Amino acid sequence: MASPKPTKPHGYPRRLRLSGRTAIRAVFSTGRHHRLGLLHAKTLPTELSDARFLISVKKSIGTAPERNRIKRLVREAIRRQRHRMRRPYDICLFLPVPPRQAVTLARIDAEIITLFERLDGTR
Repeated sequence: MASPKPTKPHGYPRRLRLSGRTAIRAVFSTGRHHRLGLLHAKTLPTELSDARFLISVKKSIGTAPERNRIKRLVREAIRRQRHRMRRPYDICLFLPVPPRQAVTLARIDAEIITLFERLDGTR
């Protein structure tokens, strides 16, 4: 019998992923829109114990490796900054247009921090 994988204290576990057609539609139809710079977000408060995230990057943004890199950077920023959230939300993060400048972890981190501060009412 295999033992369960140990959880990382600041990991990105499956329970943080927003999935399911009805949950995603609810966020996009009734959620609040935030322009963060490179990223845009739709947010909806939830009664769950943890925030859930969906990351979407359109095919027009670039090649598959470029899109995957952007999604990895967003997941890493969420992993590093989610301790700042005071209330749980369902959050859909998306990139509506191709970036004009290089996408860096520092830039994504700053946008995620801005979003979390807006959600908590500190900004």
